[in-house]
Amino acid sequence: MTESPPRILADIRDEASSIAAEVAAGGLPARLLGGVAFWLRCPSVRSGPFARDYADLDFAVSKPASQRFRAILEGRGYLPDKFFNGLHGATRLYYGAPDGQWSVDIVIDELTMSHRLDLRGQLGGPGPTLSLADLLLTKLQVWEVNRKDLGDTVCLLADHGVTAGPSDGEEISLARVTAVLGTDWGFCHTAERNLGKVAELAAAEPLPGAGHDVAAQVRAVQAAIEAAPKSRSWRMRSRIGERVKWYETPEEVRH
Repeated sequence: MTESPPRILADIRDEASSIAAEVAAGGLPARLLGGVAFWLRCPSVRSGPFARDYADLDFAVSKPASQRFRAILEGRGYLPDKFFNGLHGATRLYYGAPDGQWSVDIVIDELTMSHRLDLRGQLGGPGPTLSLADLLLTKLQVWEVNRKDLGDTVCLLADHGVTAGPSDGEEISLARVTAVLGTDWGFCHTAERNLGKVAELAAAEPLPGAGHDVAAQVRAVQAAIEAAPKSRSWRMRSRIGERVKWYETPEEVRH
């Protein structure tokens, strides 16, 4: 008797977990990012001031695994946007649920928004999502940061501690954060600015019962960034500073 293909589940969060389980079973280097990833990893985001609804799923996948990941989505019943995928398929893919209830946006090898976050070699770790350090970086790199981005970051820092070295999966690796920011002054400058905004929001809307003091966590991340070695290109770009624009303003890609 052949098994029927998995169907798209009614709740986007259950669906995210189910896709992630298929990915894990197949050993694919693909991981969740975006709001639902924070929901899965951060209990604080599920209720209180930063709880919200989710309208899409976001995944990062390695280029060699992209065809296998597409097969998973199509096996579940998702429909590809053929025009978009034909135009952008080297770096991004887009799928939709047949009834339009939500979409699946896939980035390949890197996330490029206000800055570029290279995810090659970072997509095979434990758990259904990007590492906690990379989830943090996805939010800190947004120049036109909004309350949703900041709220997700507050919850991440409230629920998970930081560690100087590699993470066990449940801590935020400062080594990963500083390795990325120490080679890109623009990304670093935006991240430092956004860390200040995170601290301001956490003070204005504190999370009752948080496992960690967000202000102290922010200070630890800031101190690690300040103390970390910087590349020659970082130091050269820092001399120019804000005299030259250091971030991109990505246009909304229409599907």
